[in-house]
Amino acid sequence: MSRATARRADGLWWLSPVGSLSLLVPVTLWLTARLSDADFELFYREPKSVTGATLLLITVAVIVLATVAQLVAAMVPARVERPLLPAAGPAPRQLRTAARVLFWLTVLGYVAYFASGLARGVTLTDLLNAVVSQDNYGADLKESFGGIAGLTTLTQCGIAFVVVSTHLLRRGRDRVLLGQLVLVLLLALLRSYVASERLALIEVAVPLIVILAMGARNNRRRAPRVLARVAPLVLAPLLLMLFAAFEYSRSWQYFKTRTDEPFALFSLIRFVGYYATSYNNGHLQLTHGTFPGRLPLNSLSALWDAPAISSLHLYERLSAPVPATSDDLLARFANPEFNNPGGVTTPFVDFGLVGGFLFLVLLGVGLGLLYRGFRSGSIVGGLLYPVALIGLFDLPRYLYWTQGRVVPTWVCLAVVAAVLVRADKRRRGGTQAGRARRRLSRAVHSAPEPVPAVPAAFLPAPAPARVPVGAGAGSHRARGGS
Repeated sequence: MSRATARRADGLWWLSPVGSLSLLVPVTLWLTARLSDADFELFYREPKSVTGATLLLITVAVIVLATVAQLVAAMVPARVERPLLPAAGPAPRQLRTAARVLFWLTVLGYVAYFASGLARGVTLTDLLNAVVSQDNYGADLKESFGGIAGLTTLTQCGIAFVVVSTHLLRRGRDRVLLGQLVLVLLLALLRSYVASERLALIEVAVPLIVILAMGARNNRRRAPRVLARVAPLVLAPLLLMLFAAFEYSRSWQYFKTRTDEPFALFSLIRFVGYYATSYNNGHLQLTHGTFPGRLPLNSLSALWDAPAISSLHLYERLSAPVPATSDDLLARFANPEFNNPGGVTTPFVDFGLVGGFLFLVLLGVGLGLLYRGFRSGSIVGGLLYPVALIGLFDLPRYLYWTQGRVVPTWVCLAVVAAVLVRADKRRRGGTQAGRARRRLSRAVHSAPEPVPAVPAAFLPAPAPARVPVGAGAGSHRARGGS
């Protein structure tokens, strides 16, 4: 195996399932365990309910998920049968076509998104006032951009566009494609601000960074390779700064007259709180949210939130009714402002202890296969794993992969992957047929010329057999009569 192939097979530690989970889970679990009930009441205005047993369950569950994913990814040959991008030459034509289609679908989605806000009375002055005053704590703007069913969902095609366009830009410069990528990023930034939806920005930023980092690990220059390996040390402060910038307009304008902490400390406390309260909410769900006849909910969120199913309220019809003791847990035992359900505990709430671990094992197998493909540059892994990695980073807060918002992204990338695999099969079939024709042609031209058959009438008659002197019966009799 060549040195370049070995680096390509090794990947980057922090992009692996084990590495990505180790960035946030251990430190947030430790901080949650260290926070006292008084700290929870002071910082997050809710009692601390999570116990050491629940934190231990979360720890074991994460270890199982990471171990299974890493073991599956380790059982990988370095050879790639269907690469997303060829080793040399231009990118596949189908990939460039997919980028154009995804871009215009994303633009259509954002046009519908902002048109829905205008139809509900949002004006440019309202947006400018929110930016100037840096006060976006209320839900007025977010509710105004409620969306148009079937159209605003197309904004999620922007995630798929970022994945495809970043792969293409790694292959070569394209000013038009780069401009389209910048526009999609700016639209996501604006959406994340006006709707207090930070996830909209994270969903496009993570795939961009991940793909560029994975490509930089094979760069000829040493600086990009080193930067790719130590990227978390650079990205962590940037993440905290970005979080603080959003909190300044999202919550600081309200709490600055109600707290004595400086803004930097306030932002850090809020950042930790999104994870600590998620673990707390997960414990509440495990304790009060399970009851006989309850169907799995958050683990199958995309199913229940599908347009036809949600409009028929199938979950409410099929699942057992929620008991009074389990209704509105956050209002009774926690703070509805921090409403993340906790991603690690969700499978155990929905499927029980054994079912929860089985769910995580199957999830680990899928993540391991995708990471294996991404690490080696295959079509499916190269397209899907950058999005799957978002869920690994956000797993302490909630189960991202099964949310309805990510379904359009999965569908778009799955269609692109299917088109590329089919084109690769046709190309390989044509190549193999061409090689067979060339082998046959070489065999025909290299064979010796056959000697033409001559009719028997034109062949000379065979010479008569010569009998040696003294041989034969007559000679014997002559000798015997003498």
